[in-house]
Amino acid sequence: MEELRKATELELDVTSLAFGGRGVARLDGFVIFVEGALPGDKVRAIVTKAKRAYAEARTVELIKPSIGRIAPACDHFGVCGGCTWQTLAYEQQLRFKEMQMRDCLTRIGGLEGFEIDTTLAADPVWRYRNKVEFSFGTADDGTVQLGFHLPGDWRHLVDIADCQLHSQLTNEIRNHIRDYVRASGVPAWDQRSGTGLWRHLVLREGVHTGEVMVNLVTAPGDLPHQKEFVSGMQERFPQITSLVRSTSAAAASVASGLPFEVLAGADHITEQIAGVTLKISPSSFLQTNTSMAERLYARALEYAGLQAGDEAFDLYSGLGSIALLLAGSCSRVTGVEISVDAVTLAHENARLNRVENTRFLAGKARAVLKELVASGESPDLVILDPPRAGASKKEIERIMELKPQRIVYVSCNASTMAANALQLDQGGYRLVLAGAVDMFPHTPHIEVVGRFDRLTAGS
Repeated sequence: MEELRKATELELDVTSLAFGGRGVARLDGFVIFVEGALPGDKVRAIVTKAKRAYAEARTVELIKPSIGRIAPACDHFGVCGGCTWQTLAYEQQLRFKEMQMRDCLTRIGGLEGFEIDTTLAADPVWRYRNKVEFSFGTADDGTVQLGFHLPGDWRHLVDIADCQLHSQLTNEIRNHIRDYVRASGVPAWDQRSGTGLWRHLVLREGVHTGEVMVNLVTAPGDLPHQKEFVSGMQERFPQITSLVRSTSAAAASVASGLPFEVLAGADHITEQIAGVTLKISPSSFLQTNTSMAERLYARALEYAGLQAGDEAFDLYSGLGSIALLLAGSCSRVTGVEISVDAVTLAHENARLNRVENTRFLAGKARAVLKELVASGESPDLVILDPPRAGASKKEIERIMELKPQRIVYVSCNASTMAANALQLDQGGYRLVLAGAVDMFPHTPHIEVVGRFDRLTAGS
């Protein structure tokens, strides 16, 4: 086969899905990853990237759809770039997610002999997000837009009318704020010129408490008709218990971790996860699917196998959700978290829940663990829920130096978990059980929980 070139058009039969959600086709054995294609599709695609080992392409025409294709539920499908799997039947989504988890652990991690647990299906599969972040932008005719960036294009937005990943209430709040912004006559922030006011809108909802936080992110400057805006929001949406404004003059498009002022209500909302009440600030991290977070944490606690008297470490502990759930089953839990603000909240959440056998330490995991190792601490369990990039090699080394009997790894990225799993395996920790939890229906993303047991001499 001749070497493919960028912009070449091809007819392709898609046979499977790759990690990350793209379709996989082969041309004379050469692998092509196809955006917007599902197994069983015959598509016309244009090559967007050509390498020696593989090529990438984008679907431009669906010549013959797979018999497994279903109609998308969202009017924005195919434009905004999110929920790319909603044309794939949900049962098939779960099957491919489990296959990808297994493939990552065996191919990248080189692991074998572990048990695969039942994949936990999401319920509900729509309207499940408790947090959503929108960006402001400007249409060609000058109209202010509020929605999501086009895939790979920070300059253009898809103006959203109804995103079915979050509630009808928060959709109504978003649309109301867009009307206010448009009526103000003030332009949206323009990253190229550094002018304009409106930057982002972040909405958070306590699914079990009914509390809503609205965080309007702007450049510095006065809010037009601020008093009327605030009173209007309170009157129309009494569910809003926290109305805040964050400000940023930075060129970078960031919506969290910014200084904020309270316009109305409190500086936080609360949510309940598996009976634990959590105070959540504008910059807090919380799993974005409340109902499935409860099942994710239940699985993690099940894998932990805690017994009375056990001591546990919770790494990347955030505002303390996992640590507080662990606390009732062991003698003490130590949370480690790099964000000082999150540690402060974790202490507040412990007091709020009257939990006294926790401590939370602020700092980088590898630095804090080095000190704990030096002081001779050796917990029975280490549980870690790192960011998408996974834990660093040094952090995994520090965990193994603690010599816990069990390690429970919660991951939102099976490929980086697999790389960490290989290092653990080489250091004497065997993966014995892994299970997927679907937190994000209609997307390729999957959460994975794995249990590693320390090998004894002669094992």
